[in-house]
Amino acid sequence: MNARMAETTAFLLHRETPSELEAYLHGNNRLPKEHHVLSLESAGEGNMNCTLRVTTEGGSFILKQSRSYVERYPNIRAPKERIHIEEQFYKTVRKDDLISAYTPEILWSDHENHLLAMEDLGHSSDYSFIYQRGGNISKRDIVSIAKVLSELHFRFNTETVDARITNHDMRRLNYEHIFVLPLLENNGVDLDENCPGLQEATEKFRTDDRLLSTSMELGRKYLEDGRALLHGDYYPGSWLRTPDGFRMIDPEFCFFGHPEFELAVAVAHLKMAQQPDSLIKELFLYYHFDKRFDGSLFTRFAGMEVIRRLIGVAQLPLELTLDERMDLLEQARMWVLRG
Repeated sequence: MNARMAETTAFLLHRETPSELEAYLHGNNRLPKEHHVLSLESAGEGNMNCTLRVTTEGGSFILKQSRSYVERYPNIRAPKERIHIEEQFYKTVRKDDLISAYTPEILWSDHENHLLAMEDLGHSSDYSFIYQRGGNISKRDIVSIAKVLSELHFRFNTETVDARITNHDMRRLNYEHIFVLPLLENNGVDLDENCPGLQEATEKFRTDDRLLSTSMELGRKYLEDGRALLHGDYYPGSWLRTPDGFRMIDPEFCFFGHPEFELAVAVAHLKMAQQPDSLIKELFLYYHFDKRFDGSLFTRFAGMEVIRRLIGVAQLPLELTLDERMDLLEQARMWVLRG
């Protein structure tokens, strides 16, 4: 049975049923009786959850619901509790003045129905535009992206935080999609849909024993508990471009892990989006490196992120030719194997 059809949550959030949402909000004292749901609209192109902008006479807010499946890929099971891990992350990091300025405020939550209501940061878009040719991040935004990441890792770590977010179920899901499925033969992904010729051209990666074994090694490292709180999915889809500049959203994959992984994901996406090297240097300039940072581990993780995004399930809207993709994959393979 399709996971979407098997969903058993008492209240299901749907864009097409504003009257049902209004009744839910009235019944749970989340909306004054004299107010109504004036509109429901998508609040982004996220993969994981149903995320809507709710507009009433009193203003607007963002409402998210996590199901027992991935919203964009209903055949993929996912833990319902992820929305509450996201809530825990936001409540933790908003204790820091710098990060608080870059994250939405939590308004209320409903654990029974796996709902989270948040401040509406305005009509915005994520940074997926950088995957298009000529779409560059501004220096101002890359500085913010680096500063927030640095503050997160060095303000919230095993030396400063007692309550650790482990998020094992979501981490296991991410592990499968980063380190296992992309290199699995017959993994169900038709790469030719995005780039004709890519399926056959990348067959050698799925039969490369060294790459396979190193991927498993890196996967075990990813599953280890680490020293810093990570957003867990720090890439352009989780970077919100608002009228006031960069904001950080969608931390449902957060956990205490290795900061090398987090920085590697960000850099890998900048490379795939063909951002200028000068911007990546700015990222490095404003990120605080300590003596424990493992440059080799960082490089290997970056390589795996490139590989999984080019030949895995979670494809990106990249405007790259077959040759350009293969060049990136060859480079990524060297990063994974040589560090």
